[in-house]
Amino acid sequence: MTVVRDLSALFDPKSVAVVGASDDPAKYGHAVAAQALRAPDRRPVHLVNRRGGTVLGRPAATSLAAIGEPVELVVVSVPGPGFEAAVDDALACGARAIVGITAGFAETGESGRARQQAVAERVRAAGAVLVGPNCLGIADNTTELYLASDRFAPGGIALLSQSGNLALELQLRCAPHGLGFSRFVSLGNQADVTLVDLVADAARHEATRTIAVYAEDFGDGRAFAEAAADAGKPVVLLTAGRGSASARSAQSHTGALTTSADVVAAACRDAGVELVATPARWPWSSLR
Repeated sequence: MTVVRDLSALFDPKSVAVVGASDDPAKYGHAVAAQALRAPDRRPVHLVNRRGGTVLGRPAATSLAAIGEPVELVVVSVPGPGFEAAVDDALACGARAIVGITAGFAETGESGRARQQAVAERVRAAGAVLVGPNCLGIADNTTELYLASDRFAPGGIALLSQSGNLALELQLRCAPHGLGFSRFVSLGNQADVTLVDLVADAARHEATRTIAVYAEDFGDGRAFAEAAADAGKPVVLLTAGRGSASARSAQSHTGALTTSADVVAAACRDAGVELVATPARWPWSSLR
């Protein structure tokens, strides 16, 4: 039986803060902040920039503490050296969920992996959850939570992807078929919240009819197969290729070690997961 973690603060938080929000369109904090402000009436949205002033025409706090009230979900999009301090500030302010956009961790080697593990341990010890780091963000159309750089048309697909760019490609390919998304999660390095956690949560999500996955590293492959088999709704998996080039790409992308294609295929057969090799072969009828 798959253990289901409480991810309610991740997908329907009472309040949100974007740390690293910026007026500079070249910075990712600009894109995330602009998306977060699409639903200002749903929940308080706080923008944090260490220089203060205004961002996107709204006052920006110089720190999370300067907001003066608890924030349930914090997006961290700051340069790498400031990530740990930003996470600690978020936990000190009572954050129950953190989305780590910042890169420079397990994908850079052993020292980055050690930093990443230490951050994840602090997050878990505080009773919070962390998506990423090194991720593109999340979105949930059912709760008006928009914390990624792009819009995802509403629909019944939960898209869980270890590649942000590939997720954006799938979004474009789905549009002509009239398919949209209940939620989107960029997995990043999976330091804390894993693919298994997200599949199990999507299985309970009433607005999700189909779970679509792109994965390079399954971590606990047996647990993934079990979660997919228990989902009670279709699961479609696109995974990295068989060659050494795919393995090198995955390692540099998220620090992932690709799982053997033969092992993945066998697990998919056992779990009833539909496995596809390329976005061009995406099974549109299975996603409806």
